[in-house]
Amino acid sequence: MPVDIAFITVNYNTLDWVKHLAEFFSSLDVPFTFTFTVVDNHSTDGSQEFLESHPDVEYLQTGENLGYGRGMNGGVGGTSSKYVCVMNTDLILNRDALVKLWHFLEERPDAGLCAPRISYGDGRDQGKVFKTSLFAFYANWFAKLLASQEKRRIARATAPVKVDGVMGAFFLIRRSVIPSPALFDKDFFLFYEDTALAHTLKNSGVGCYIIPAANIMHLGGKSGSANSVSAFYQNRYLYLNKFYGPFHAKAVNFLDRVRILRKWMVYSLFSRLTSSPRMKEKKHHYEMAWEAARQN
Repeated sequence: MPVDIAFITVNYNTLDWVKHLAEFFSSLDVPFTFTFTVVDNHSTDGSQEFLESHPDVEYLQTGENLGYGRGMNGGVGGTSSKYVCVMNTDLILNRDALVKLWHFLEERPDAGLCAPRISYGDGRDQGKVFKTSLFAFYANWFAKLLASQEKRRIARATAPVKVDGVMGAFFLIRRSVIPSPALFDKDFFLFYEDTALAHTLKNSGVGCYIIPAANIMHLGGKSGSANSVSAFYQNRYLYLNKFYGPFHAKAVNFLDRVRILRKWMVYSLFSRLTSSPRMKEKKHHYEMAWEAARQN
């Protein structure tokens, strides 16, 4: 039977976080009905065994690593609800925030999507707000300016804030506004799938809001693997190509390569002059980024 909210997360070898979420939802007492679904991308850390032993968790096994967006699409298609909550595993949730978000969508039929303030463990806002700006891809300083402005606007707000769109670790969407054929574009394996969705919803006129009174924490770290760096630039190029065309995708990719090469050279120089682990880590990161950007 349909419920009010289907909470869905995609897991790939994050067993400890899945256990934490399962415990949270097992004792959650709220004024709406819900299900909690974990889509597992063929984890090898014991996640499959844990999920199989917990019938209170709706468990979908993909049999392979489909990536975040494709995995989430499977979870959305396998549930029935008025609203869908899209979330990462590495979150600290709280009842108060969930109830406020649900109340907001119930009271505002014009709103298609809402998200809480999402903060780091130290209280700093993550500020994952989407802005439709091609210039921001050409000028990093402008992208940082836009992000800073949105952070300040939300930090000062005492009422829901309408935004172009939201990205990141957690949002609640009305199932009736999910674009066809699926929530996330299947062409994106990892990174920029949420940006593409936000842009699509913006183009469709779907109202998106941040609810400042609701707050959750996102504690996950950044991946530094060669595959993740490569995926970032490949999907950045894909997003630009889909929404702004091949000319801008190629132009921004060229600028990315120039910026990356410059930073790689700088950190390579400093890593020779100092034994700082941070400098060596930065050098390694930009070396991987250079190799990834050259492939596009």
